[in-house]
Amino acid sequence: MKILNKYIADGSVLDMVWQWLKAGYMEEGKYCDTVSGTPQGGVISPILANIYLNELDWELEKEGIHFVRYCDDFLLFAKTEEDIIRAGAIAKRVLENLGLEVAMNKTKYVDFNKDNFKFLGFEFYHWRESKQGKKYFFVKPEEKSIKDFKSKIKQATGKTLTLSKEEWLNRVNPIIRGKTNYYLNVYKAVEANKKYGQESRCNLRCFSRELHSVDMYTRQRLRLCMQHRRPNIVKAWQYSTKWNVEYFCKIGLIPSNWLYYNKMYNYTIEQYVEKQTSKNKRRTQKRTETMREKGLLYKDKEALRKINNARKLALT
Repeated sequence: MKILNKYIADGSVLDMVWQWLKAGYMEEGKYCDTVSGTPQGGVISPILANIYLNELDWELEKEGIHFVRYCDDFLLFAKTEEDIIRAGAIAKRVLENLGLEVAMNKTKYVDFNKDNFKFLGFEFYHWRESKQGKKYFFVKPEEKSIKDFKSKIKQATGKTLTLSKEEWLNRVNPIIRGKTNYYLNVYKAVEANKKYGQESRCNLRCFSRELHSVDMYTRQRLRLCMQHRRPNIVKAWQYSTKWNVEYFCKIGLIPSNWLYYNKMYNYTIEQYVEKQTSKNKRRTQKRTETMREKGLLYKDKEALRKINNARKLALT
């Protein structure tokens, strides 16, 4: 409240914030009083954290330390080991003066020439050198973030519900759009830096595999949900030919892989469908050739149809 008094003169606003801080919280169905700090998950907590930690920002700026901060998560940068140890000591001192503790279990020193690090759902892979001799690094979504993405898709596609195709898409499209737009923050940062003349050496074309796995999972969940009569995973796989990539794009499903690269390179949905369709054909062809080379029995659709008809005749 002392920090807020520096910037806010309106007493009614300060009283409202104070009441919010002292409102308490619910834990396991029981009311608990707020002793100190801001409520975890409270809608006002992020802005209060930013206002409070402005004190840290100004001290780091005054000391000439490069940093990135998002609420209570921050990175410090330096060119030598001595400088980064000094920066860490300054940050710790400022935070202790603010009555805060550094989470040492989440704090580590990283040499970006050989070590990776994770930040806000992204994993930053260390510097490497291309065949042309240019240094670069790349970024991918953290594995935990992709699992959370799929978990949200699963929660939105409960197979016990009987909904129309439009309703299913209305459930999953906002999740896909929201998560993909979050992943685009790295691209937005690179573009923003270009306006200030800072050329980035960050490779942003490494999201494809992770986003493709999410799209495959989403289509499989939708196939499972759209079978209204006894849905199960075996039938869902059987529908993969009928309800393929092209089909879902036509009915309005937003593929995260397409949306990500569309924002950066104007990648059209037609290009996406064509690429995925040809890739699936090549994969099927390669699998068929592998089976034949190994001497495994392989039957095409026509042969399988004849076999099934013969079985029906034998049973009648």
